[in-house]
Amino acid sequence: MSLIIENSDGAIGAAVSGVDLTGEISDADFATVQQTIDARAVVVLRDQVGLPSSHLARFARRFGTPQINVRAEANNDENPDVFWVSNVHENGKPLGSHDAGRYWHSDLCYLAKPSGVTLLHALEVPTKDGVTYGATQFAGAAAAYDALSDRMKTYLDGLTATHDGERVWRGRYSDRGIDDAGKIYPKAVHPVIRTHPVTGKKGIFVNAVFTTHINEVPRDESDDILALLYKHFAKPVFQVRFRWEENLSLIHI
Repeated sequence: MSLIIENSDGAIGAAVSGVDLTGEISDADFATVQQTIDARAVVVLRDQVGLPSSHLARFARRFGTPQINVRAEANNDENPDVFWVSNVHENGKPLGSHDAGRYWHSDLCYLAKPSGVTLLHALEVPTKDGVTYGATQFAGAAAAYDALSDRMKTYLDGLTATHDGERVWRGRYSDRGIDDAGKIYPKAVHPVIRTHPVTGKKGIFVNAVFTTHINEVPRDESDDILALLYKHFAKPVFQVRFRWEENLSLIHI
């Protein structure tokens, strides 16, 4: 079966049909999926029925070496490079992360080498009275950058920002009996404007959760510029929204 690609309205988002992650994927089909991700930033693959975590991890390795999430308590026991997101409790304890994705962020931006892509797969989704709940919004960093004025692009060129995991994770789960005293959380510095290694497109790389400040300017100026960028990023014109459904896989950069 030939792959079918349907682009979403707007600058980002696409759906790819004809890929079965439970089977073998040819190099040509994988290249098509990868090219679509590079071009559209976020891609969904529907009807991935019966996808085990081992196969999701196997597919992830086609993109490179998976990064083990720093939230080790939510990692899959059999495949630790798979991270659980769930509202389920087992034996009085949460199974996986109960608060993932509730805010705008860029995955693992606080690492020296952030993730190139993130893969998600829905095993179960919440429903009530026949209505399915749960959707994730994505913002296009390249589209947001392109819409900046030339003066702002020049101003941001060459600036770097600090991203700190501690500001989010320190003491966050103390109510669950998790003591992180003495734990060192990762921190990294990245360009405010990053360049995609394949497409060459420039994109804004800051977020209100993990970015603490721009390094080369006074703190009050940094706060003002970051606030402006966060507001700019949040414009619907740069966004796409995918509603979750069972057996849906999603890949984003």
